[in-house]
Amino acid sequence: MDKVVRQVHGSKAFQIDNIDPQVLGIIVGAFVVLLTIIFFFVWHRKRSARRHVLIVGLSDSGKTLLFSNLIHNKFVHTHTSVKENEDDYYVSKSLLRVVDVPGHERLRGKFFDKYKSLARGIIYVIDSVTFQKELQDVAEFLYVLLMDPVVASNCPPFLILCNKQDQTMAKGSSVVQKLLEKEMNTLRMTKSSQLESTMET
Repeated sequence: MDKVVRQVHGSKAFQIDNIDPQVLGIIVGAFVVLLTIIFFFVWHRKRSARRHVLIVGLSDSGKTLLFSNLIHNKFVHTHTSVKENEDDYYVSKSLLRVVDVPGHERLRGKFFDKYKSLARGIIYVIDSVTFQKELQDVAEFLYVLLMDPVVASNCPPFLILCNKQDQTMAKGSSVVQKLLEKEMNTLRMTKSSQLESTMET
């Protein structure tokens, strides 16, 4: 194998001629494998760093009570949260960080943006008693979460939790699912139509 070495602005440049194609293939293959290993190592580290479970939903859906019951195993009297609640939770020898995100319309976006890149999973809490009255808002907020670029990129699993099922006026989970899917489809078509109208103008 002949090597030609020249000086270029004080650095050495190498030109390799007459290299065996088989050797070149091995070198390229090894390089691709190395890049793949590095990629998966970085991806795994980023995924491992995401250990937060976010509890989100509209205001008064029961998120803070759920958080208290999960973390402290007790029921407490709650009020509308103006800041996040967070604490550690151990499951199967793994440490998770559970975050109760405020549900007030003026606050939830700010706090969700703070934690969304760390989310390993998202629990979306629905008030089964007031669900039909709040259907449009419930669907709108869920749509915003699902369409968020960071969430779409990381793909954390979503759990839709129908809360307050023990109350007489609560809608059953199957009814909630059916109505929510219908409203989400309507919302998706509306957003698509708005986007098409914007592109045409």
